[in-house]
Amino acid sequence: MTNPFIQTAHQGKNEGWRYLLGSLLILFAFIIPGGLVSYGLLIAYITHDGDPATRLLAPTEVVPGEPPIAGIGPLALFVFYNLAFIVFLVSIYLVIRFLHRRSFRSLITPVSRISWRRIGQGFGVFFGLKVIEIGLSYWAAPQNFTLNFQANQFFLFLGWVLLLTPLQIAAEELFCRGYLLQGIGSKLGKWMGILLPSLLFTLLHAANPEVASQSDWEGIFSIIGYYFVIGAFLAWLTVKDQTLELALGVHAANNIATFLLVTSPNSVIPSPALFSIRKIEANFTSLFFTVLLLFAFTFIIFRLLRRPVLPR
Repeated sequence: MTNPFIQTAHQGKNEGWRYLLGSLLILFAFIIPGGLVSYGLLIAYITHDGDPATRLLAPTEVVPGEPPIAGIGPLALFVFYNLAFIVFLVSIYLVIRFLHRRSFRSLITPVSRISWRRIGQGFGVFFGLKVIEIGLSYWAAPQNFTLNFQANQFFLFLGWVLLLTPLQIAAEELFCRGYLLQGIGSKLGKWMGILLPSLLFTLLHAANPEVASQSDWEGIFSIIGYYFVIGAFLAWLTVKDQTLELALGVHAANNIATFLLVTSPNSVIPSPALFSIRKIEANFTSLFFTVLLLFAFTFIIFRLLRRPVLPR
């Protein structure tokens, strides 16, 4: 049985060489121009902010799992980090419109309108489950949590998170679960369309500080496994629902909850969240509970809400 979301790839020019070239162009734009914009403006900020404490660290001063910058606040780091994703998003748009000659919307849904309600369902259900997960973690080990709430910093950071995080997760989802899933799925079948982009998604996150800061192999394998499980789940979810809408909502909920509810020194970007923990310690038990959370989400979305697939 053909999948409408994957078959959307045939609306435009769908030759394999176009996907290979398009993928290379998108990744090049993200890494080189995106990196130059992000780090170039960051260095300009450090140079001209007038604070001698703000500086790039020497290689011998860098602590594994922490940003190589001294004296810069989490808000500035968050903004500069996300600038590269704007370039990432623009490059996806240009490739799909001019190399593949099809609509940008086709990366999200095969029908005529995007369902913002469906995105909201994915966001609301997953955000609620993340709150429950954090609440249970606090109940089990309250000594690991420290109240970190500072109203001025939190609400200023909240505004930037709500502005930039949707752009960041949209870029990742449109590339991995939109562009690559449709391209690979239309050529090699849906399971390869799920597997290969999930491996790339894992590789893109393997350099995150959470990985480098783990103290043993169980922690490293667990957190890399977490990225693969999340990536594969979002890809499967996209194929199952036949749109990218739920995946967009889930990814946004996960990242926004991570930035606003609990932070740690070895987060990608430490934030003025409500609570802080000393360190993100990954293990196979935490990976198991992540899988349980994903099962709970699937049950709620497809059993309790009982929304038919593609009624629009």
